Amino acid sequence: MRIFSSLKDFFYWEIYNRLKGNNQDVVCAVIVSGDKILAQTAQKNALIHTDDTQFVVPGGKVEVGETLNAAVHREIKEETNLNIDVIQKLGVVRNNKYKLHWFACAPTDLSLLEVVEPQKQKELKWVSPDDSSVNWTPKNYEALQKFMPQIKNIQKNL
Repeated sequence: MRIFSSLKDFFYWEIYNRLKGNNQDVVCAVIVSGDKILAQTAQKNALIHTDDTQFVVPGGKVEVGETLNAAVHREIKEETNLNIDVIQKLGVVRNNKYKLHWFACAPTDLSLLEVVEPQKQKELKWVSPDDSSVNWTPKNYEALQKFMPQIKNIQKNL
């Protein structure tokens, strides 16, 4: 039964949705520094009901022909000015249109951190990953909860 479910998932996400143009790859970076992770204000988006009081981890769409690793480095540089080391891939979370590839990363030089795109996000801040006062978007909150054991383990070993 598990094999049938895996095949069904593969055909739905990797073939049917790609043909419809509904399976855009997106990278999401949990940037870890000590016991904190980097959060940025979400860009306002009426389609997915976000506003600039909600937070997300940095990331963005993978460009055609780009590897996931290259995309996560490019997106983080574009959004935060940070250079990063990718520690590990945490996993994949899917929604109706996007296939979100989550990575744990570490900054190589914290002094470079800045809001690069103020028209998209107002604020970057370091938060505890399990701080319940942070107003994460629902999908980011769900993924962070899913990957929390891995994130905590990485924080412990850095």
